[in-house]
Amino acid sequence: MTEMGEALRATSDALMRDLDVLATLEDQKRLMTPGDPGLVDLAERIESIAERILGQSARQRELSQRVEALSSAGSPAAPTQSIEETARALPTILAEWRDAERRLAAADSGSAEETETRLLVERLRSEYGRAHDAWRRNLRS
Repeated sequence: MTEMGEALRATSDALMRDLDVLATLEDQKRLMTPGDPGLVDLAERIESIAERILGQSARQRELSQRVEALSSAGSPAAPTQSIEETARALPTILAEWRDAERRLAAADSGSAEETETRLLVERLRSEYGRAHDAWRRNLRS
């Protein structure tokens, strides 16, 4: 696994998480009635996530250009696996999961932040489970 492959994976994961959260929050916003006091909070959260997505997509393009250049040059630093095949380290996933759990515990009940963080926790829990299962399978091989 190369550093560039890991960077592409991390950027792609963050982008996918934010896209999932954005869609969920937007669905939630569509159900709110005009004048609901939570509507502005939710709209601000959606705007913030959309701004992050824009930055992540630019970062992903830059990384992809660098990977293409490395591959064209035959560099050993070029990743050989797809983003999906590039596994993240278990300690990295676990640290992110723990941080998200702490943020969830501190979030105001019913807030857009709570919804966003709850989705992140679920996604990280699932990713950790898959990564742990893969690690165990590799251990047996």
